[in-house]
Amino acid sequence: MLQTTTPILVISALLLCLLSGCGGSSGIRVTEGDQQIGAAPTGSLFYTTDATIVHVDEFERLATLRNARSFAEYTFLETRNIEGIKSATLKTRPSRDSGLRTADVLEGMPKINDRATPVGADESVRLSKIYRDPVEE
Repeated sequence: MLQTTTPILVISALLLCLLSGCGGSSGIRVTEGDQQIGAAPTGSLFYTTDATIVHVDEFERLATLRNARSFAEYTFLETRNIEGIKSATLKTRPSRDSGLRTADVLEGMPKINDRATPVGADESVRLSKIYRDPVEE
């Protein structure tokens, strides 16, 4: 009996050691960037309340945003990359039940991790003449 349980215990201990390395890490690292922010190590990702692009569907011209629930539907947004260069103009869609919000890509093409902010009042008026809201029936 001892001869059959010993290999099982050894294999179980090895599997436990191997699988414990697959657990979630508390720190999130970005793959690019070399600027140090405050006392944080270089390349760290920090939680923010800014709206951030988390997914872009280039075929459907649709962007998914995190932390954008405060924007009203059909709000015009502009996105900027890490260098502060404007990358796209978006228009939010009606809110969904999840914590994410979608927006139509009107001009340009945003990238993941670009920041999105509402455009000014003058720019919003100009864009609303070009890109009208859908007619609700």
